[in-house]
Amino acid sequence: MKNSKIFYILFLLIFISCSQKEEENNYTIFSGSINNPIIDSLLIKDINRKLYHTIRLNKDDTFIDTISVVKGYYNLNDRQNPVYLFLQPSMRLKSVITYKDKVSSLTFQGDGANENNYLQHKKELDKTFKKVENSNYFLNLNEIKFLKLSDSICNVKKNFLKSQIDLDNDFRKYESFAIENDRASFLNRYAMWRGPYLKNKEFKVSEKFPDPFENINVNNEKLLAHPNYIRYLNEFISSKIINKIKVEDYDIIEMETIDKELENQIIKDKVAYNIMLFRLPSTKKLDKLHNTYMSFAKNETYKNEIQEIYQNYKKISKGTISPIFELYDINNKLVTLESLQGKLVYIDIWATWCIPCVQQIPALNKLEKEFKNENIQFVSICFNDKKERWNKMIKEKDMGGIQLFAPDDTISFFEDYFVSGIPRFILIDTEGKILDANSYRPSDPKLKELLVELLR
Repeated sequence: MKNSKIFYILFLLIFISCSQKEEENNYTIFSGSINNPIIDSLLIKDINRKLYHTIRLNKDDTFIDTISVVKGYYNLNDRQNPVYLFLQPSMRLKSVITYKDKVSSLTFQGDGANENNYLQHKKELDKTFKKVENSNYFLNLNEIKFLKLSDSICNVKKNFLKSQIDLDNDFRKYESFAIENDRASFLNRYAMWRGPYLKNKEFKVSEKFPDPFENINVNNEKLLAHPNYIRYLNEFISSKIINKIKVEDYDIIEMETIDKELENQIIKDKVAYNIMLFRLPSTKKLDKLHNTYMSFAKNETYKNEIQEIYQNYKKISKGTISPIFELYDINNKLVTLESLQGKLVYIDIWATWCIPCVQQIPALNKLEKEFKNENIQFVSICFNDKKERWNKMIKEKDMGGIQLFAPDDTISFFEDYFVSGIPRFILIDTEGKILDANSYRPSDPKLKELLVELLR
């Protein structure tokens, strides 16, 4: 009896020890120091750029933390210069971060140093290709010269990776894959953009031009660990429907193509989810897009999130009563949406710091003049800006219509319309009902056609 008790205690101690060891093996220890710091913490983000872990600096500008990780890529964000990290359990990684003119440089020691130093050197290597990978340069090249350039860049990257010693096997595979996909992306951009760049609608690459995605595996879910895999997959889908980009149902065709071309369900769910997040705020076919996605999606977490977003946008779909605003104009006069009822209302949400917004001002001014005597009111609402700059730009650009200033970006009108990016254009009918919560830009000829039709 006594021996059995001793055996039981020994078994329990071994079990606890093994459990602790197994738990410890899920963690990596990341430590180091910062020279000339301009921050007080480091942010570790996942490959989707979502905050994963925060590391606080000690008073002596050192840091050490234990982080639960799965093997793969992470994003080290010092609020200045985000860089990729490659982490795996049981790793003891050390780093020295040095700031000079607010720019950081990193060196690594310990477990994982080879992989992470490679990522830093690769980043510098990529900078040397910046000039030739600029569209203004490579789209000027004829096909033969471009292919030589593409092969040359690819070979330099391959040789650099080949020169690295003692890299993790999975990491080497991921980086080899990334090099091939960078080349595929480069080839794809040339094939798609060369014609528009030359303003030649008839342009096509030759039959000898390599198929960018011929040797790219678009159904290997292990590659989801690489931060660029989703981008490559998005380019692959776009390449299949590039000739339909101006079709009204493009969003729907895009979803159908994802379902058709991607066989692996995990990958299919991931790509469709990411694209839905981008398309839902701007689609003209909200119900049809939602139903097409739901017809093949399997990931319940993604589906639930998309369903919630869809329900939110249903609240501001065509025919629903528009959310209202009460804001002051440039003459400090209170203007409400209700006071504009009886007229069509075209709303431009913009800011002086937003370049695409400012680029639309000439087209908006032109529309206002053309429809000056029509039953329509043009309203511009300045978003997340400084009043002095707003006043100055209105005068400089001779902006017409009703100019309103929002005191902050959390007013109910912005929240109810789910404004997350600008410029944003909204069209409301004479009864205060939404015609389009994501209307055409002033520079789009479709807007003028629509207004003419509505004002008949």
